Amino acid sequence: MPANNPRKRTDPRVRRTRRLLRDALISQMLERDFASISIKEVTERAEVAYVTFFRHYDSLEQLLMEVLDEGLGELLLRIEMLAKKSDDSDLETEGRLIFEYAGQKADLFQILFKSPSVARVRKKVVRNIAATFRQSCLPLARSGHPMATAMLSHHIATSLLALIEWWLDNRMEPAPAQMGKVYKSLIIDSAVGAVNSVSAVPG
Repeated sequence: MPANNPRKRTDPRVRRTRRLLRDALISQMLERDFASISIKEVTERAEVAYVTFFRHYDSLEQLLMEVLDEGLGELLLRIEMLAKKSDDSDLETEGRLIFEYAGQKADLFQILFKSPSVARVRKKVVRNIAATFRQSCLPLARSGHPMATAMLSHHIATSLLALIEWWLDNRMEPAPAQMGKVYKSLIIDSAVGAVNSVSAVPG
């Protein structure tokens, strides 16, 4: 398939075309749901020939997955850094970085939260975030109880996305630095504090 050709991925012209198509899809999805968008509309907005689309993607769904995977990949890296931290000030700093990134990628997150057609993608994002905490968050690992670890990592993942959604709906207020503190106290501290009690739940 053309989209998997390493040479084409490194070709500046190919990168530019893909960027134009990604930007066109994002702008369309901010106006209406993904299910109502056609390839022709995306190529016209991108000012790319219709046939060119199929040199890079098999479908709009493939383009959408690339948009979300690339955009959320950096978020997962930031979360992995956060999960490995034990110092309180580091947790707040990494939390601030997460919200700064969410602000920079506000359009992407609006698509993730608002478009009914990407529900499957949202579930995937939750699973990926939960897996990151399950593997990297030492307080969860120390519980020694698979059910407790799975439950709490899922809670952290869903709570983080819910907090980001609320923050974007609230016009990105309070500032990211304050949200880093909220994230630490509201989500991380409460989840870690629940480790012992949830570990007692029969598996």
